[in-house]
Amino acid sequence: MNVPKSVGMILLVTVAGALSLGIHAQAPARSADSSALPSDVYADSRNRLPLPKRDDFDEEGKKIYDKLTAKSELAVGIEQPGVRLWDPKLAGLEGNVSHYLKYETGLPDRLLEIAVLVTAREMDCQYEWTQWETHGRDPKDPRLIEPAIIDMIKYEKPVVGLGEKETAIIKFGRETFGQRLLTSQTFADVLRLFGRKGTVDLLWTMANYSAAAAELTAFDNHLRADQKPLLPPITHPRNPARFAAAAANPLPKDVYPESRYRLPLPNRAEMSPADQKAFDELTGASANYNIGLKEKLPVGIEQLAVRLWDPQFAKPKGEVGHYLKYEIEMPDRLMEIAVLTVSREMDCQYEWTQWETHGRDPKDPRHIDPALIDMIKYRKPVVGLGEKETAIITFGRETFGDRKVSSETFANVLRLFGRKGTVDLLWFMANYSADVAEITAFDNQIRADQKPLLPAL
Repeated sequence: MNVPKSVGMILLVTVAGALSLGIHAQAPARSADSSALPSDVYADSRNRLPLPKRDDFDEEGKKIYDKLTAKSELAVGIEQPGVRLWDPKLAGLEGNVSHYLKYETGLPDRLLEIAVLVTAREMDCQYEWTQWETHGRDPKDPRLIEPAIIDMIKYEKPVVGLGEKETAIIKFGRETFGQRLLTSQTFADVLRLFGRKGTVDLLWTMANYSAAAAELTAFDNHLRADQKPLLPPITHPRNPARFAAAAANPLPKDVYPESRYRLPLPNRAEMSPADQKAFDELTGASANYNIGLKEKLPVGIEQLAVRLWDPQFAKPKGEVGHYLKYEIEMPDRLMEIAVLTVSREMDCQYEWTQWETHGRDPKDPRHIDPALIDMIKYRKPVVGLGEKETAIITFGRETFGDRKVSSETFANVLRLFGRKGTVDLLWFMANYSADVAEITAFDNQIRADQKPLLPAL
């Protein structure tokens, strides 16, 4: 779900007045339509955190609140602030990313509608799907599309009779988010139709919505009382062939040796002056977001240069990543556990191999017990760990694997991390889950000297 002004904004916001509030153990207030809601869902927000109040914030917090709760630029929008505003800085940074993707990449409303629908379908996200199907069927909404296209995506019918771009987006989304294995042919079609920058922007528009689906899942966001759920469940299995593909050697024919993914490394000399400035800020030695970022951690995953094909996007996205990694003050041990859990549940060979390497390195601050790595790697029962470690693994397994977080699991995380901390933990993990979409779409390969460490289960 994307930012301020749009239907997607719903999750994008939630004011941090709550930062000064404690966790309320008492039952949430109920309204007339609350009887059908689970006992841990608040009637005002229809999710597991109450709505924040604007007056709870300082002046800076109020500015963020007002910006993120402004009326949608699209014909139909959701004005309710969402859980993200329990951390206003995160909401503001993520809002910049979402606004850029939604309003500045130039993706037409029709293609935006199709892109979000196919992402919601492949993520099995009832909330997101229901909002966007409603937009797509509304003659007054600029995102109106033919009912036959909605049904084609909804019921996973073969893609026939559509334009090239519509066809490519649906196949791109199905393979990236559903099968988690994007064919060379589908990638080539998208690249031909949208170009290198456009392909990056399309992928990240969809990946941002996939991350928002994790938020909707974790906080159990419910439809409005007047809405009927419109998304039927997916009944078929996903594609296990992605494990063999992730371990492929030598490199696939459409992967560049210098970048080890499906685009060459970006060339600064070919960029506009504005993009060159952003590029320099991103890759300079003093940059917060920097390829390598070795000054922060002894062993670091080299940041995927894919994003630098659109420096105007990479800059705000880098600020979100830096904030989540270095400013929410998550201990190295818990950060390692969180990323490993997401990587395992998303079956991401590239991400897992990097982070298992960190976790087994005694010189790395993220070093953890080998038995703990194996517990996550082989999806063993979680026993013998501290409360926070146990909560993170269970939370990650349910959010990204089961796509259904139990009330008990959520309550444990909330008790241990607080409201702001729970939002930060979820978005730390969701940010990595969105990275998985990029790794999948651009077929990012592990280094030639690395052995794939994630087994198929």
